Amino acid sequence: MPTWRSSSSWLLFVACALLSLVMLDMLARHQLREHLDQSAIDTLGALLHADTPHRWSARSSADIIAGRAFGTEDASFTSDGFQVRSQGQAIQIGLILASDMDLTRYTRLAIALHAEQAGSLALIVGESLHEQTCRSQQTSFTAGSTNLDIDIRTIGWTCQGKPSSAPKRAAMLRLSLELPAQTTATVDNVRAQTHVRLDPASLNQLAMPLLPDPRNKIDFKRGLTRAAENSAATAWPILQLPLDSRVEQSLQARDQIRDAIPDALIVPLGDFQRVANQALSWQATPLPGETSRSRWLLLGVYITLLVALRIKPPIDPRLRAGLELLAATVVPMVMIIGGYIGDDLSPVVLGACVATLVFALSLLIGDAPAEPSARTLKRGWWVALMSLGLSIALILELSGGHITNTWPGFPRLFRYLAWAAVQQFLICVIVAERIERVSGSSRIALLGAALVFALLHTPNAMLMQLTFVAGLIWIWNWQRHRALLANIVAHAFSGLLLAGSLPPQWLHSAEISARFFL
Repeated sequence: MPTWRSSSSWLLFVACALLSLVMLDMLARHQLREHLDQSAIDTLGALLHADTPHRWSARSSADIIAGRAFGTEDASFTSDGFQVRSQGQAIQIGLILASDMDLTRYTRLAIALHAEQAGSLALIVGESLHEQTCRSQQTSFTAGSTNLDIDIRTIGWTCQGKPSSAPKRAAMLRLSLELPAQTTATVDNVRAQTHVRLDPASLNQLAMPLLPDPRNKIDFKRGLTRAAENSAATAWPILQLPLDSRVEQSLQARDQIRDAIPDALIVPLGDFQRVANQALSWQATPLPGETSRSRWLLLGVYITLLVALRIKPPIDPRLRAGLELLAATVVPMVMIIGGYIGDDLSPVVLGACVATLVFALSLLIGDAPAEPSARTLKRGWWVALMSLGLSIALILELSGGHITNTWPGFPRLFRYLAWAAVQQFLICVIVAERIERVSGSSRIALLGAALVFALLHTPNAMLMQLTFVAGLIWIWNWQRHRALLANIVAHAFSGLLLAGSLPPQWLHSAEISARFFL
């Protein structure tokens, strides 16, 4: 009877693990669809309401390349915008582009700024990141507040030192300001305006080519080429993309569409009616400004609760473990799954993440795990090396025998080792241990902690599945052998090898949350 029960419990465990892999893939597919739908809603909604999806707030480093100006060391974000002080040479401010912008449709650039003295501004555009840039004629502005309206089609352009027609797309866009020395100018916001006006009544009459499945590369390339050739004749290019392929293949197809047809609306097959309905009721979100006091207050309350739980935890050990588990995992999972981790973390989000990490690591004080014996530790190293061997085998299989021979420099390697150590501490020592205290089962703890580990890599489909399988190995290794150092080393080298070796159709990137879709 005990043998039968043990076999049944292991079969149930394997079934739950396989089901988890399927559910993780379904979650990633759902989030990809939601991301594409929301992107299409925002663009189509702006077009239907005479607005623009291309807006840059000079109050946010998310919109300014490197969060700084080039040509001056005196630049800062203020409540009025991005302020720069001239040091006697031209000042360049780079605007971040999520993808190439179609300058045949977005033909005007509206720039709001305030200057202490009169000056001039030119646009610098690169049609690709690998070609020389084009520069527009200077546009003068007076002292005080100014709203410049630059027509990209009619203003003069110089490309490679020679007069040229206007560029047709922008992979790179900069503002070049010329000011008297030691005077300041503050850029409030920049907006790209289109001459195209879409009529809500004509939405159902728009041509919406259906692209072939990206898994058929030849048919997909042929269909995309045909759509690109016909895009100029349409009011706005709207393409339907089937999402039957893996998430990584769909994202690779999205990037190919963006390269071929800048600013094309990409709508998942079957979702256009939903997108159109929501676009009709679309409202522009305000440009980001200062963080509201209510958010700072919520952060203060959250930190207070963490401190209270740490200083005076419940007496009941299961209740204490459950509350500590929630405190260490809920906020990171909400931030990552909810898409709050992007290029520019808000101070409140950053504060919540740091507070959670400090709280989780503080749980090691007075509750550090026992040291393993030399024999146990040796077995743990063999398990960790086996996981690294599995990673190498997977890379060789999926990349056609290619494996990277380029390793990062010591600073980056050290940072990644430190980050791997933090993750292993959190998942093995904090999460797995507390799930086991609550449930009383090491297998439930193993499965639950591996699932948490995978969800912390949402919505990166391949990375979620890889971390789930690796998590099962590493957490089991921790439970049996307490081989934390071995896990850290295997984690770091597996991650570096996978990120550097797998082709993009298998691993789009190593990013998570909102950064994965950039």
